[in-house]
Amino acid sequence: MRPVMFPSLFILLLATSALADEAAIRQSIAAYADAFNRQDLEMVIGYWSENGVHVDRENGERTEGREAIKADLADTFEGSSGATLAGRVDRVRMVKPDVAHLDGQVVLSIPGEDTTTSNFSAILVNQEGKWMIDVIEESPARVPSNNYEALSELNWMIGNWVDDGGDIQVTTSVSWSANGAFLLRSFAVTTADEVVRQGTEVIGWDPRSGEIRSWSFQSDGSFGDGTWQKNGDDWMVKSSQTLPDGRAASGTYVFSKLNDDEISVRLIGHVIEGEPQPSGEGATLRRVAEAPVAATAVESNGTASN
Repeated sequence: MRPVMFPSLFILLLATSALADEAAIRQSIAAYADAFNRQDLEMVIGYWSENGVHVDRENGERTEGREAIKADLADTFEGSSGATLAGRVDRVRMVKPDVAHLDGQVVLSIPGEDTTTSNFSAILVNQEGKWMIDVIEESPARVPSNNYEALSELNWMIGNWVDDGGDIQVTTSVSWSANGAFLLRSFAVTTADEVVRQGTEVIGWDPRSGEIRSWSFQSDGSFGDGTWQKNGDDWMVKSSQTLPDGRAASGTYVFSKLNDDEISVRLIGHVIEGEPQPSGEGATLRRVAEAPVAATAVESNGTASN
């Protein structure tokens, strides 16, 4: 029997961050992930409602009740030491204040076995302040056959973009690499007098983890990486970065397609060495016909030119 139930919970809890106190949700996510990694059966099953139901759409198998689900989880833990999970929530809809409907995808990795990717639809209920799984239906997800197919959901980003609002201009150019293996994004931040910062980002598909990842390098010597997850019509890029002075930074970039010719970009949850940073206003990028000069103007020694 295919491993079931437990991969979805980590991602389901993530979706509720918009519905309840963020700190409490993060604590629940961390507690569940830790319980799964330690194969703490009692803690994991504690996130299921008493009458919880799991449905495997591939084989039609239906598991009803917390005790039956617990027995399946015990079998899974016994045979899958070292398993890890990741995934995303695509849509969250509140049915009632204490009932939420979710759709998304999860990836289960077990050492020595093929990675399993599943789509899920779930109902969560809030019981005494804690969001619990009431129903999950899972089915095998179609795995992209190549990088181009996996990245095709980001086709709307292809092109040249400018945000010329205020005193600072942001220019961006996105294109395919040779053979469509990666997306390449170059960007620059300029004032009226000079290029303040430039950078290059490579966006690719990681078949091992089943997710879109990116790696960025900036002209000030900073560099970082990120993971991309679709959230409704938006794309969330969870980024970590090493700054030029060695400090660690993290945050989530939110890319929203407003229409065919406009994209909004904002940074949320920005933290440097554990210290929260003020939220910026974000930027609205507008499509232009030609690549902005600033987005490609880098001297051979790697410093920005104006």
